[in-house]
Amino acid sequence: MLKALLFILITLLIGLAISLYKDSSRTGLFILNSALKISQGIEVVRDLEFAKQPWQKLDVYPSPNTKIKAPVLVFIYGGGWSWGNKEMNYFVAQAFVKRGYTVVIPDYIKYPQGHFPDFIKDGALALAWVKANIGQYNGDPNQLFIAGHSAGAHTGALLVSDQQYLADVGMSIDDIKGFAGLAGPYTFTPKSTQYIATFGEENFQTMKVSSHIDGNTPPMLLLHAQGDSTVGLFNQQDLAAALQSKGQVVQTKVYGTQINHINILLKLHPWFADEVNTGQDVDTFFKTLIQ
Repeated sequence: MLKALLFILITLLIGLAISLYKDSSRTGLFILNSALKISQGIEVVRDLEFAKQPWQKLDVYPSPNTKIKAPVLVFIYGGGWSWGNKEMNYFVAQAFVKRGYTVVIPDYIKYPQGHFPDFIKDGALALAWVKANIGQYNGDPNQLFIAGHSAGAHTGALLVSDQQYLADVGMSIDDIKGFAGLAGPYTFTPKSTQYIATFGEENFQTMKVSSHIDGNTPPMLLLHAQGDSTVGLFNQQDLAAALQSKGQVVQTKVYGTQINHINILLKLHPWFADEVNTGQDVDTFFKTLIQ
């Protein structure tokens, strides 16, 4: 009877999840994650403090393979620098834990409480914590990778290009083996009132990732989609051109018009990955860099 009820519950959750496939709301993500936790649950260590502010916490998803120290993927989620939290990204962690990674998802300060570069600094502090502590969670501190979506991809790309942020926490860009960005606004200029307030006009050049490409970045994978009407494809193109001009390793992939700003991320979820499988694309790239 219990198994039958569990099957019915999972079936209902899957149905709700599919109906909310195009929904980027908190409700849609809650349903997607809840169904996955029941059907394909993984271990998580929650709310570890990487600094002293109340939002400066992260979740660790250890690799279940205890025979080796796993490569570590730090995923920085998006949300327009103003919303989102680590709990919404369980499906992201699951996608990479099953591929052999220990996954870390940190929270960070949001607008209007925080402004550029406060959220970049939070990312650097989280990485410093990971470097110092991830060995306790079956992770290899010498095999650190960063991935991010949207605003999180912008933060991750700045962390591996503008050397000041990691230097301020006792790290260097050399500590990061590779970066993968999904639909990142790497070179945009804010035009909306909120984004102008988030970054400040005096920072419009500093906030562009392409402003910091000097030949010292780790290999990058930049994923985007023709159907993305939120973040323009020029962001991928401009950053790739800047990296290539300095002889840096960069791979790009552009999905078709059926993929938009949200489902490029949802293609990490096992129920939606098909011929477009962003998790597999990121994993294939990172696995070429593991030493």
